[in-house]
Amino acid sequence: MIIKRLKRIIQNEKFHPTIISFFINNNFLIRKSIRKAIVKYNNYLSGSLLDFGCGTKPYKKLILNVDSYTGVDFKIEGREESQKNVDFFYDGKTIPFKDQMFDSILSTEVLEHVFNIEEILIEFNRVLKMEGHALITTPFMWEEHEMPYDFARYTTPALEYLYQKHGFEVVQKHKTGNQIEVVFQFAINYFKNIIPKFALKQLLLVPFMVTFNTLGIFFSFILPSDKTAYFNNVFVIKKIKNIN
Repeated sequence: MIIKRLKRIIQNEKFHPTIISFFINNNFLIRKSIRKAIVKYNNYLSGSLLDFGCGTKPYKKLILNVDSYTGVDFKIEGREESQKNVDFFYDGKTIPFKDQMFDSILSTEVLEHVFNIEEILIEFNRVLKMEGHALITTPFMWEEHEMPYDFARYTTPALEYLYQKHGFEVVQKHKTGNQIEVVFQFAINYFKNIIPKFALKQLLLVPFMVTFNTLGIFFSFILPSDKTAYFNNVFVIKKIKNIN
């Protein structure tokens, strides 16, 4: 019972960081900024929602104005436990729903794992109703992760071009984090990566996480902001035309 409760706490802190994450979440700075952006822009999502690349549906509780919530993800062998909340699986080509079925799409930290992003955007356009909104977050400064399924990083202009090319209007665009936070986040990543894996590794990371998370927040507060390096691109886009 205690172990299960701890696992739930750790999983929740991974995506919804509190002060506890200073000690257990090596991606605290990144995750807090993603969550803040989803809270800020989730009011654009309504009606029937498709969560593409849903995983464990970590942000479902933040999406308050939808009537239905459907999760789709890739099926990856060996990850059955983490995909038990997936409603439907994507075959890599076609999202398994009819045309214009959804009012909204949510996709967080997924497009970097898609080898051909344009094929996905065609599918987003197909299953989204006219005037429907999509909230999409995509990493820019983030270390390689979920290997070997990490394929790309996109700048803000690149994403804006791709969205507009595939029948969407950009409603909101937002960069999370800033150059100072990136520097301290990557310092944490460095120590995480060089410390050998063993039972007490997480304990050894605690002083580094506390120190660099604190410094990142402090210096971001007192120094001028520079967003030439940042964590994530967050876009709200609206379908304005069919492209298929």
